[in-house]
Amino acid sequence: MSHGGSPNDIEDSARAASTPLVAYQSSSQLSNLSSVPERYQSGWSINTQAQWAGQVQAILKRLDERASFTEAMHRKRSAKMLFVGAVSGLLGFLFAFAIGLILEQTSGKKNILGEPFPSGRGYFPATVSEMVHDPSQPAGKIFFAFCFVGALFIFFSWYPTQLRNVYIGDDAVVGCGVSWVTFRQFVPAPGMMLLSIVTTVPMAQATLTDLFCIGLHLTGAFMLFVGYFVAEAHAVGWGPWHSSLPRSLLRDSPKSIHRRKRCLTLIAFFYSIFCILQVVLSVPTWFGIPDDHLDQWGSYANHTGQFLTNTAQWDVKALKIISYGSEVICGVFLIVSHLVIWYYCEERHYDLPEELRALGHHFKGGLRSTSDEEDDADDVDSEDGESSD
Repeated sequence: MSHGGSPNDIEDSARAASTPLVAYQSSSQLSNLSSVPERYQSGWSINTQAQWAGQVQAILKRLDERASFTEAMHRKRSAKMLFVGAVSGLLGFLFAFAIGLILEQTSGKKNILGEPFPSGRGYFPATVSEMVHDPSQPAGKIFFAFCFVGALFIFFSWYPTQLRNVYIGDDAVVGCGVSWVTFRQFVPAPGMMLLSIVTTVPMAQATLTDLFCIGLHLTGAFMLFVGYFVAEAHAVGWGPWHSSLPRSLLRDSPKSIHRRKRCLTLIAFFYSIFCILQVVLSVPTWFGIPDDHLDQWGSYANHTGQFLTNTAQWDVKALKIISYGSEVICGVFLIVSHLVIWYYCEERHYDLPEELRALGHHFKGGLRSTSDEEDDADDVDSEDGESSD
């Protein structure tokens, strides 16, 4: 008996399994099956000379195996894509941090004319976004490549609905009928895409149209960091979300949940530092920082626009380094949180069959190869053996 068949054939076979026994008591009805041309007969058809009940059970068992294989394949693929996306995003943040240090010690000590700054100190950005804002420079190219590729893999993994240690059902809603699972799928990863594609510029050089890019860039950053944080905190019961869900709803080990909560704590800590320092650097006079301690911007002859004329004093530069570092660390722990989910998910351990079933005779105009016939014969033999057992 062949195991291939169209969806209609499978549906007919399943319907046959639920039909009362009296429907098959007429031998004339069974004999009519032989009049159907062979090319229209389903591989799932019932042998009228054998016990039909056992054959239906074998068909249903095979359907269950197929469905289980398909689901296991999709869920294992989801775990793999989550891992690749997380590693790609991690490399994007690490390379951005490394390039920032290199530039500060090299070209960051000279102005647009190639002359050293009067302070003798190199320029250091306050944010990763400022470091990678120019897509024509190495930092911008590398950050865009790794973060965008990582966001694509994470998004198309559909891990919020495929991994048991993340999926919490769709009854819990954020608001307006949007479930937390949907929120987790369509907010953090698209935010990461928006963050990497729409770059920003230093505020001193921003024009009116640049402000739109800055706003969209900040929106993407908010979707990524805050969006992921609240979705994960709700799932594992971190902090204010401690009693949001029944503890048994999330299928994860206590060790995994503990480490996921630790990542969330570190994300919250470093993101808070970053936000506080951004406020301080945005309105320094409110905190007693003199204007001459800040980066100085001005114009040069034969050059249009605002350019850096002198770098900040050490007190301000230290704040910028801490701000930059806290954003990088926050991003690293956000990615590590994804890796913890991957490491403890059961789907990555699924052991799929080592060989796929032959389906060539269903998709080659009815032509069957020798290997297809041998596979069918092996399947029939194995099922006959199971029936006899």
